[in-house]
Amino acid sequence: QLLGFEDNELDCNIISSSSPLLFSQIHQDLKYCFLLFSLANLPLPSYTVNNAGFGLIGPVESQSMASIQHLFDTNFFGLVRLIQEIFPDMKRRKRGHIVVMSSVLGLQGLLFNDIYSASKFAVEGFCESLALQALKFGIRISLIEPGPVLTEFERKLYEKAASMDLSGVDKETLDMFHNFYLAYSKEVFTALGQSPEEVVEHVMKVINSENPPLRYQTNSFYTPITTLKHADPSGNLPLNTFHQMIFQHDRLFKASLSLLKMLQWRKRRDMD
Repeated sequence: QLLGFEDNELDCNIISSSSPLLFSQIHQDLKYCFLLFSLANLPLPSYTVNNAGFGLIGPVESQSMASIQHLFDTNFFGLVRLIQEIFPDMKRRKRGHIVVMSSVLGLQGLLFNDIYSASKFAVEGFCESLALQALKFGIRISLIEPGPVLTEFERKLYEKAASMDLSGVDKETLDMFHNFYLAYSKEVFTALGQSPEEVVEHVMKVINSENPPLRYQTNSFYTPITTLKHADPSGNLPLNTFHQMIFQHDRLFKASLSLLKMLQWRKRRDMD
């Protein structure tokens, strides 16, 4: 109550920036916030939502190590820092719920999303490992795994990718990136994308659940993709399926996107 919170609980939403300095400041502000809790003899948040992250797309040979390290510092190490701050207090109280915004790309890699997918795979592995210990202390960890989300952030990411320096990339890869990946990215977002409001509704459903899941996918269109991966432990089935769909049956891929766009349009019309 001293800090203006009810029931000594707070939903923490940590938002990252493309600026390393600003992200560092956010981390310092977070530590200061937790210090205030301690001085006021208040427990740390029982529900914590980590939403720190940003994207990085393009041929891997065009990415600088500085940009890769910055992405991991935000997407992965930012999460680790947060949990290091709140986990001991949650263990002492033997209660708490850590909700982490992950991605379906933490389950299945995607063309030209190598670095971003790697950071989300790291998040998934970290949380899955930690969840076993957490459960012993009555703490739940939930990974929220959305697909594309229709935000200004995503639009700017693709605009930046379209103008990035690709002078060191071979012609065949350039053609694949510009004439396939970037050409279809807008259609994929239109066909499969969710609004931020839709994702928030799913997050609240997980938070309010009496038995919250370890993993929760917000977009049912991606369920077949993850199912395909688990159907073959060798990984060859999803790899060959996506390769054929993208490079050998591109007309079928286009037709599928058109059908999905129509289904999404009907869904949004019915919701309105």
